[in-house]
Amino acid sequence: MKILSMDNLKDKKVLILYNYLFHYRIPIFQLLAEKCDLTVAYSLGKGSEENLKFKVLKLPIRKFNRFVIHKDNIYRICEDFDMVIAYGDISWLNYSTLGFYRKRKFKLLYWSVGVSASYNKKFDSVSKWDFIRNFFYKKADALIFYTNYPINKYLKKGFNSKSLFVAPNTVEVLNKMNDTKDSLLFIGTLYYQKGILTLLNSYKDAWIENNDILPLNIIGSGPDFYKVRDWISENELNKKINLLGAIYNIKIKAKYFNKAYACLSPNQAGLGVLESMGYGVPYVTMFDSITGGERLNITNDVNGIILSSINELKNVILDTTINNLKYIEMGYKAKEYYYKNRTPLKMANGLEKALKYTLQIK
Repeated sequence: MKILSMDNLKDKKVLILYNYLFHYRIPIFQLLAEKCDLTVAYSLGKGSEENLKFKVLKLPIRKFNRFVIHKDNIYRICEDFDMVIAYGDISWLNYSTLGFYRKRKFKLLYWSVGVSASYNKKFDSVSKWDFIRNFFYKKADALIFYTNYPINKYLKKGFNSKSLFVAPNTVEVLNKMNDTKDSLLFIGTLYYQKGILTLLNSYKDAWIENNDILPLNIIGSGPDFYKVRDWISENELNKKINLLGAIYNIKIKAKYFNKAYACLSPNQAGLGVLESMGYGVPYVTMFDSITGGERLNITNDVNGIILSSINELKNVILDTTINNLKYIEMGYKAKEYYYKNRTPLKMANGLEKALKYTLQIK
């Protein structure tokens, strides 16, 4: 491999092949678009009405169980670009096979968790797909991960250390903390697999022990929204639990985060972890909660709480009422961690570094 001195992206055409045009990814793409001529292609969901600094393509697909096949010739689309960052889910077959084209001139990077996420199993569990993932990834010029966690695993598999990068997974928050704290928070899709019923029952048990516990705000909608509403009513907790529905406005969400002593999510630890941290709110979740690696940002009893047993959740709810200052202090450390390690700029910089590395490969 010959190393060249050029590392300027300004005149380079970069394509990101993704699944959704997630609203929380747009701030990262906007930052990256300041460094290169960026196009983002997606296949699922809606586009954006924001004033974007990058171009957008929608690519139609066909789905066969977990596998996705594009109707367009993805390789030919990629040929118009200097560098391509592809969504690293191996079930997206047209993305996964891009490295096998012998005449490929564009640089290829895969962007992923890097290990099996715990959507249906434990995080980084042994998977029958690991060998195939490695087979595809070996054909890429660089790999980009959401956390540092997979790096050592890929080094042991023989990947070049210089080709492995981290773009820390995160979301944008508003830099403001002026509201008086007076509550607890749950935010996420409302279905029982995410632990909403577990949270409700733990909250009820805490309330029975202390009727003056902090009120709980629930932000979210989903298939079990009305079941949650009925549960609150049947257990006569309408004055303690506020079911607010889905809230997408970042300013309104910020208000509820800023009012919270803690964000409680026993079974789910996704990007809500980073959002909570950004607002100075400690995140409370189980040690084996569903995660794509975001849970790894939590240091137990320092910037959040990792529960070793669901029975501990009731005690945490009671403790937030009695020991407010403990959770305020954890919140300060959570916010400090976010701004030091997990801002959108950190994520965009990780992508930029990976792209600049591929520029140097001849």
